[in-house]
Amino acid sequence: MGIILITVCIVCCNINTAYAIPVEDPNEKRMIFGGITIDINETYNNSIDSENLSSIAHIFTATWCNPCVEVEHAIEDVANETNLTMLTFHRFAGETEDPFGTENAENWWKEWFNDVLPLQPTAIINGDDPFIGANQGSYENIYEKATEKPNSKFVGNPIISVDYNPDSAVFEWSISEISNNCDEVKTFVNFVEDVAYFPNGSNGLKNYSHIVHHVKEIPGESGTADLTQKLAEINAYDGDDLKLVIAFGCSIFDKEEAVIDDNSNDSPLPHIGLIPTIITIISASMVILRRNKFQSIN
Repeated sequence: MGIILITVCIVCCNINTAYAIPVEDPNEKRMIFGGITIDINETYNNSIDSENLSSIAHIFTATWCNPCVEVEHAIEDVANETNLTMLTFHRFAGETEDPFGTENAENWWKEWFNDVLPLQPTAIINGDDPFIGANQGSYENIYEKATEKPNSKFVGNPIISVDYNPDSAVFEWSISEISNNCDEVKTFVNFVEDVAYFPNGSNGLKNYSHIVHHVKEIPGESGTADLTQKLAEINAYDGDDLKLVIAFGCSIFDKEEAVIDDNSNDSPLPHIGLIPTIITIISASMVILRRNKFQSIN
């Protein structure tokens, strides 16, 4: 009986280690750059160096959120004084009052910013740490962050080339020298309504601006995308002021810190190899046999 118990305990230790789930790499760093605005009814063809890119403010808000008004006004003031592009995401999950939230936009926010339960108001500048609440989302904090251009983190001077044809709704892009800075690049086509009139929100605003209705995420630092279907599906809440705002996500992995030991184990139980397991079982068997023999003699 003793041998069986020892065997079971040791084998369980090995099984626990064999099926341990490795820790997700926490060393990924992300930033967002771009902020190129395109009128869907006009041809666009331009190349921009990273020094001339705008900062990008992602804002999570709702039409019933009173503190959001103060934060959005602060960001608007900063945008009027600096080169800042605003992208406003409205709450969708469980929403009954706000007509601007969409499942796609909210899911994109949650995934990219690793934010399971977004709070309003939240402001994120260039994909960096969030400002949550009216106190953090102050004019001073927003202004300081907005003046820290994302190109300051680049090695060299990447050039972004963008082409859009309204007749075919084909969008093309390429970023030069970005592989020197980013391990992974994603392209975000934001379908944004300039201004929508909604007087029924309880926060007192009547006109809501920079509303993100949809985000089309495309992997890669260059490529071609046909936006015909999305443009047919996505409409402005009112008017005809839908625009495309192109942004890019840069992921950087700290390879030195991200090395994970194959033998690492989150479990507090020790890992015992196969050979030590066999030796332990044999030794325990010999002790128990000797004890039984001694007891039989006496």
